[in-house]
Amino acid sequence: MTVERQQPAGAHSYEFYSAQYSRFSNLLAAEIRREAYGEDLGQQGWRTLDEQQELIGLVNERPHGRLLDVACGSGGPAIAIAAATGCWLAGVDIEEAAIEQAKSLAAVGQLRVGPTFIVANCSQVLPFEDDDFDVISCIDAIIHLADRRAVFADWFRLLRPGGRLILTDACVLTGVVSKEELDIRASQGTFHIAPVGFNEVLLERAGFKLRACKDTTDAVAGVAMRLHRARESRRDALLEEEDAGWFKSRQTFLATTAELATTARLSRFFYVAEKPEQEWNPRER
Repeated sequence: MTVERQQPAGAHSYEFYSAQYSRFSNLLAAEIRREAYGEDLGQQGWRTLDEQQELIGLVNERPHGRLLDVACGSGGPAIAIAAATGCWLAGVDIEEAAIEQAKSLAAVGQLRVGPTFIVANCSQVLPFEDDDFDVISCIDAIIHLADRRAVFADWFRLLRPGGRLILTDACVLTGVVSKEELDIRASQGTFHIAPVGFNEVLLERAGFKLRACKDTTDAVAGVAMRLHRARESRRDALLEEEDAGWFKSRQTFLATTAELATTARLSRFFYVAEKPEQEWNPRER
């Protein structure tokens, strides 16, 4: 089963996403992203540039298809995928400020086909028609979505037969994690942990055929450490934008995330699954 933790109270609790998006487009934030990731795509999770290229390749196997990016954040990585592949793009996120960022980026993105970004609760049934998309991606956000059984079922509904799901989960329990470490790692909001193999089982039960599953935990360790160093070297400038408590909480989060990944106690997995050409009926099992 999954373990759900609400944002913890106390010293490690801080509102991450609204604060992050409020200064997302300033020069300091962009500079930190360039140093941590190698290029500023407006990203903020654990995806590397190599993984971004892999995503482009996977989307490109559905030429000029329709892509839905769930929990799209600022939209930057998905917009870059759309620009590289020519796909039609839709993005959904619960944060209004994130969607505004995505719309602004899309306006200057010169995409061949215009994208659609809407505010939506990604834990609930999404406002699209059945069989509407060729590819659905959800990168590092499944940990925030309640009831992934229902979420996977809705994604199955939205994909056309033969459609593809690309999913990453950065909080798969693969070792012993203390309550203190868990509270720190869960400090950015609603948080769900799954044991090894749980996502695979739920994807199959939803009707998907799993095509690939690989461990990408090293990416979490590397990105977290680079973000920590980039922020630490700009401490004085960041303290002018963030209060000291917020800065400390963010640095503690990044250091703990890197430690949990380096020791392979909380891992990240990359999944590729497909909706069969002939739809699977769970009543037949």
